[in-house]
Parts: sequence; C-alpha cells; structure tokens
Amino acid sequence: NIQPDFNNAELINLTILNKWIKESENLTTGRKGEVSADTRFEVAYTAAWRCQFEGCGIDLRQHLTPSMSGNYSYFAHIVASSEEGPRGNSESEALANDPTNIMLLCDKCHRLIDRVAPNDYDAEKLRAMRERNVREVKRLLDCLQLPDAQMVVIGGAIEGQPFIFNSRAAEEAMWLKNMRSPYQAEYFINNTSYFSASNNPSYWSNAFQLLKTIDIPRIKSFLQGTGRNGDLKPLAVFALHGTSILILSGRLIGDSSSAQLFQYHRQQLEGRGRQWAWPDVPEPDTNKYKVNILKEATSSDSEAILQIHLTAVIPSRELPEHLFDSEGFKLPAIELTIDDCHFNAISHPKDLELLGNAIDSIYRKIQDEWRIKKVHLFVIAPTTACVRIGQKMQARHHADFILYERKPSVSGTGSHRNFEPTIKVSSTKVVLVSTDEQLDIA
Repeated sequence: NIQPDFNNAELINLTILNKWIKESENLTTGRKGEVSADTRFEVAYTAAWRCQFEGCGIDLRQHLTPSMSGNYSYFAHIVASSEEGPRGNSESEALANDPTNIMLLCDKCHRLIDRVAPNDYDAEKLRAMRERNVREVKRLLDCLQLPDAQMVVIGGAIEGQPFIFNSRAAEEAMWLKNMRSPYQAEYFINNTSYFSASNNPSYWSNAFQLLKTIDIPRIKSFLQGTGRNGDLKPLAVFALHGTSILILSGRLIGDSSSAQLFQYHRQQLEGRGRQWAWPDVPEPDTNKYKVNILKEATSSDSEAILQIHLTAVIPSRELPEHLFDSEGFKLPAIELTIDDCHFNAISHPKDLELLGNAIDSIYRKIQDEWRIKKVHLFVIAPTTACVRIGQKMQARHHADFILYERKPSVSGTGSHRNFEPTIKVSSTKVVLVSTDEQLDIA
C-alpha cells in the first residue's frame, strides 16, 4: 500500500476538487459518450416517456411527491459507453449514441441494473426487454388510431331529384363506427341531372355507357387493391340511388369484400353524422325477417318470382301480366318481408346481417331446391338492403335475375301494372333489357 505524504500536501481550490470528482465518476460508471438530444427524444418517444424496465412503467414526466412536471428519467446504456462500464465491450464507444442501445429508466431501475445487480441483467436480457417494451408501446398507441377505410359513394339523381352528398356528415358517421377516411371519397355511378328519371328512355343507355367506360373498371380496381396506390382498404359504402343500380352495385362489390354499408335516415337531421349515422336503437329480433312461399315450384318450373317488401308491399295486381293475373301467380313465388313495412326498416347494422341470412336461405331454395334458372326480382326496400341483396348474388354462379322498377301509370287507362324490367344480372354479365346491350362483370 502507498501511504500519503502529508508533508508535501498542497492546498487545492474548489474548482480543482470538482474536476477530480467528475473524473472519478467517469471512472466508476464507465460513461464516456454523451447521448445527444435527438437520441434522447427518440428513446423517450418510443418508450412513451415511461420506464422501460419490465413491469415498472412508471411515468417519468412527473414526480410523484411534489407532482411537478419535469424530466426524472435516466438514459441507461445497455452496453456501457466504455469498456470498463456495466456490460461494456469493444463496441461500447460505437453504441454510445445508438437509440437501440439505450433504455429509458427510472432511478430505482437504473441503479438495479448498473449497481445493485448488474450481473443479473446482461446485454442480451436488457435488449430483449427493451424490444418487448417498444413493441407493446407501439401496439397500444396504434390502438388510438381508427382503421382506414375507403369512402365509396354510390349516388345519383333519383327520379329527377338531385343527389347532394354531405361528406362531413358521412365522415362523422364513420367515426361513430370506429372508422376513418383519410382519402377523398370515390363516386360511382354518379349520374347527373341529364339522366333524368329512371323511366326516361335515355336513362339506362346513359347509365350503361357510364358503367362500361368508367365505373365497372374503377370499382374492380378498388376491390383488387389497385385503385389507391395498390393499397387494399375496407370500403365504407354510402348508397343513395335507384333500386336496380343499388342491387347491381352490391353484386359488383360482392359479399366477400370488406365493406360496411351506411343507411341514409331521411328524418335524422340533427346530431353527429346526421342522416348517415346509425340511430341508437335496440338490436332487432332474430326472427324479424319472414320468408313466405306464395306459390310452390314444380319440377318443370325454370323461372320464379322473388318479392322483397321492407318499406312497402307491392299489390300483386301491379305486377306484369306475364307474372300475375286474376287467377294468381303464374310462376313459383317467394316473399321476404317484415311485420311492419316502413322506410326505417333498416335501422341497425344487425338488420343487414339478419337480412343477409334470410336472403341466403331464399337463394338456396331457389337454386338448390327449385333449380330455378331465371328470377324476376321486385324490391321495395331501403338503400342498404338493395346493396345487400346484390352482394348475396354469388359471383361464380347464380340464376339470372331480372330486376324490375315501377313505371308511371298510364293516364286514363286505369292500368295498375306499374312495373317493367330494367336490367338482367347473370353470373358474368349485366344486360340492358330494352336493347340487349351487355356488360361483362365477371
């Protein structure tokens, strides 16, 4: 041992003493490299400003005793910034300012790994602890962000009335369903005023031209993930159009696509989301939808009638003569309805699920039991119900569906037969009944 020589001792000042203390701290802790401000921020950000020692998680932005805000954290090196420090090695200096080599710790946990039990916490164990913490913090913070969805608007003039879409209300309706739309809304089959009413002779020819040249290719691109920089997103569908267009749109979207339908509630003028928000109503009863067999099929039948009555009931006498006369239905017939037909028949998302189940059962009966090849389809229902009906048409194979819409009564004739065919939807094509013009939808 070297004994101090007090005879040759020199008096030192406070500045020299502080310098010695600082140098001794560097020797005992092994710290040489400084952690930059950018690195400190990155480490604290990925830790959400909480201690990263497993199970601790204490908030390091506020001291518990005086409740004062401040920085009460330690940026602890996993591999010390010098070889002599805890877990130090030949890479120490290179890793001194590496964010992946630094943990945000409280004073207690910092002392534990560096002074109390450094041998219990080697670099591999601390690195794994840090990585688990970063992943979990990111997962929890990502939960705060609503999932993205592509807003799709299927809207146009209905019987000559203009279509006005409130995108702000639609976005609010999406928020209420835990969705958000960071993209601009995409409009499909957005006919303008020159289309006029659906009974106008030029309506369907114009609509077909729009479908052929623009809308069918575009909606396919979105469903295949090529419509928005190759990014496939769920669809939030806002539909307000004529019955046939809505059913065709549902057929194009399909049942396998991730699409949430939003129903337009015309009387709901106030509140967040307004007409597009789902009302706060109880879930419907599971037996809400009734399937009635109006006329059974025989083995020789290849055509059938399907009536879907949700907002109103079509008097049978208003059906075309080749389907119904004074003796009754000329073809097998099925009706899907509810006890109280009303324009608010679809008031809860569960309604669409139950409706889909009922339609599935009808399609199975028509195709699997009756072996029907052609279905005459009459729908009086809310907009989302029409889309859902189309979604349930199988893409690979289904009967040909001939869609009908009401036409104006002929003045002075006393005729009550107010429906005529518009389009025919097969598994591969849609056909304009009046001209036999075809579009490929396979």
